[in-house]
Amino acid sequence: MKITVLNDLQPHALLHSEFGLSLLLETESGQWLFDVGAEQALQFNMQILNPDKRQPGKIILSHGHYDHTGGLACLLPGEIFCCRGIDDAHYSYHGPDDVHDIAMPAAARAIFQQSSVHYIERFTQVDNSFYLTGPIPRRSFEDCGGRFFHDQACTITDSVAEEQALLTVNGVLITGCCHAGIINTLEYCQLEQPEISIRTVVGGLHLRSASTEKLTATAEYLRKSRIQELYLLHCTGENAIAQLRKLLPECRIYTPRLGECFDV
Repeated sequence: MKITVLNDLQPHALLHSEFGLSLLLETESGQWLFDVGAEQALQFNMQILNPDKRQPGKIILSHGHYDHTGGLACLLPGEIFCCRGIDDAHYSYHGPDDVHDIAMPAAARAIFQQSSVHYIERFTQVDNSFYLTGPIPRRSFEDCGGRFFHDQACTITDSVAEEQALLTVNGVLITGCCHAGIINTLEYCQLEQPEISIRTVVGGLHLRSASTEKLTATAEYLRKSRIQELYLLHCTGENAIAQLRKLLPECRIYTPRLGECFDV
């Protein structure tokens, strides 16, 4: 599989950056989008990076936050693969007077409602080269990486239960924000597809606010799982990446640039 980083916050001389994530996946069966960023950066960047090809008609959405769904407003998706609850209300709490609406924006929601949506209920093979996990069980000590709620008054806790990840048949795990926790995600994939040896993780791990204890436990689990490569993006956090490099010297840890292509 070839992966191109279409959307991320990193500055670039020719491309538009924004706080969001979108990856172009190229498989033997064609092109897929994994998440679509927050606003219009994806549309501009696709015109620069993918000028001779049509927009991918198949879109995978990892979860319902705006920075992974907002770019739908600029697209004409043929099919969307996601979990139920992706278009629910989502808020993040940062203080009594600092509550952010982080749900799928209205313009993106309008496109979503007009699209052919496939709800992934369980671990499912959707392409010859990969599976989608569907909702990921939460069994480890990990939290979802922030204080999230389904209402503006912040009384209904949101665990981002609709989040899913992608697992390739050759052992590559692709995540959006990994609100379910990388340990929970890896364990669920290993439970459902024990014959696949996961060697590489690509995407966001939402560890930017993680404690030293959580980072240490995460690194220990990644070592135990024999993860060989981490391509870390989006919400992982610079400090977390630096700490993981120290804790996992045997693992190749790389931060792909906006616009970069790589094979996994």
